[in-house]
Amino acid sequence: MKEVIEYFRDSWQQDFSKFTYSGWELLNHIDQDESILDVGCGYNPFKNRHENVWGIDPAIDAADELVSIKDFNCYNQWDVVLVLGSLNFGTKDLVRSQVEKAVSFCRSGGRIYWRQNPGDNDHPYPGIEKIKFFGWTFEDNYQWAEEFGCEVIECKWDTGNRIYAEWRKL
Repeated sequence: MKEVIEYFRDSWQQDFSKFTYSGWELLNHIDQDESILDVGCGYNPFKNRHENVWGIDPAIDAADELVSIKDFNCYNQWDVVLVLGSLNFGTKDLVRSQVEKAVSFCRSGGRIYWRQNPGDNDHPYPGIEKIKFFGWTFEDNYQWAEEFGCEVIECKWDTGNRIYAEWRKL
């Protein structure tokens, strides 16, 4: 994961404007009084647009807490968990364990919003060639949501090359 952290810290640039469903539009689905955990928040862009955001990220110090999901220890549960492109790296087993942990931070009845990479190594920044992307599928969403006590509310393509999903924790 060292390569992933270095890539995001040194090369990657955040741009929510290109995403139809998993960008700024998400704010229209979240009430101001709801609490949000932003997993892999990058430059923590939702922090200035919503009152109750806590962002974690292992690479970018704009996060409220500079930590990976693996090392994030918290007993809080949030109304909304955002996972917008951050659990896309490594093997299926690694991503599955990260998904399970992300779900554990969502309260019952809460929602998890996802932006998932189907395995495209298509970022335009230096260092991307060292990154191993996990190839998310629609089937992964339905299988893991059920396995971890959630239901898939919506799962569709966002901008043609990313999967947008909304899960509700049961």
